[in-house]
Amino acid sequence: MTIVIRCTSKLLKLVAGSPTTRNMDPHPTDWYGNLLWFDGRKCMLLTHSSTLFAAFEPDITKAQVTPLGKLATPLIERELEADGLPLDTFGRLSADDWVVGRTCDRRVLGSMTDMRHQIEAAVDQSGGLRRLDLTSLNRSLRRIPFSAINYARAIDLARAMAGVGTPATSSETAGAASPPGDRIEDVLRRYLAERKRTLSAKDYRNFEAIVGFFTSSLNGYAYEGLSELERKRWEKAFDAGEEDAYCRLFGADKIPGEVGAFVGYFMIRKVVAPKVVIDATGRVMGDLLDWLVGEGLVRAGDIVDAKERADAAGTHLSLAERLADLLYQQAEKSSIEVHALADEDYIEDHLTIQKVEPGVLWFEDGIGPVHVGAAASRIARPGWSVNIVLGRVAGRWQVIEVGNVYPD
Repeated sequence: MTIVIRCTSKLLKLVAGSPTTRNMDPHPTDWYGNLLWFDGRKCMLLTHSSTLFAAFEPDITKAQVTPLGKLATPLIERELEADGLPLDTFGRLSADDWVVGRTCDRRVLGSMTDMRHQIEAAVDQSGGLRRLDLTSLNRSLRRIPFSAINYARAIDLARAMAGVGTPATSSETAGAASPPGDRIEDVLRRYLAERKRTLSAKDYRNFEAIVGFFTSSLNGYAYEGLSELERKRWEKAFDAGEEDAYCRLFGADKIPGEVGAFVGYFMIRKVVAPKVVIDATGRVMGDLLDWLVGEGLVRAGDIVDAKERADAAGTHLSLAERLADLLYQQAEKSSIEVHALADEDYIEDHLTIQKVEPGVLWFEDGIGPVHVGAAASRIARPGWSVNIVLGRVAGRWQVIEVGNVYPD
């Protein structure tokens, strides 16, 4: 069985000499690969295109990835085993079956960009690559909901492919920090039940989706703000298999303090939702906060900052997604051979837009002009950032690849 791994431009340069394919038709069995640098060391991120099941490996060498299958097969099998999944979840993997190709799906690339931010944060918080808890990081990468897979989690899709059920959870393993009925999961369930009685079916679907994203944000990231005692209680439950331990353990008083991170980080970096959902996010979160006050679960003074953050949500997010699509269309037109570019004519980075003029953009450090077309320049704003690959030919910068666009 031939397995295609679609590599970003920087990785293609590293694995030159591996078996290749020119086929640009995406396939559900494709994998994507990206080369990342941390602490001056080369690192590899592999991602399955249809499930976004990810595997990160630090400190690799050129010898390990030539040919690429020599690293890819044991890396993927290691991470399948770590999550209790059969080694043939994605079919039989052999080091000799891998061929290298160009990327062809911006949604997958955008999701990998979000994973890169997650990795960067983990490396920084660990105090460097050598102190990184690799097992924990890889586990977390597979538990982020992504728009590219309809807001599912990679681990759940991989379990479905393998015919493996999700481990049962038990609130008894956790020990309750809030009494039954006042826990976040119960509060959000009551809130949705009330709104279901008053909203149209269409509006309710948006409310339900946004509350679902908020729940994922809380369970995935809110533990970082816990006190030492609360953190120990959460870790005990989480390590026992309760992936939704945060919302099972803690009460409504935790909600206002997490709204800012949800609308300012999670909905931008982790979800990139459709316009209709983005536009409703601030309204839904504001309504939830008012409802909490009305129910006597939090005080009015506790939601002031959270309300301000919610009201500002969604203003630019749908425009940023449109800009990403337009830049991707530009990248699709590129015929640049990255192998022929000198180092000074090749940039792969997370860049901030510095200046916008009709049809062109300038990025930080004087990079530009980059020709992007009139439609893209009408949407772009100084201060927005883009994960992008640029190539310069005959003095003219062009877009080669693009991930996500993030509003300021």
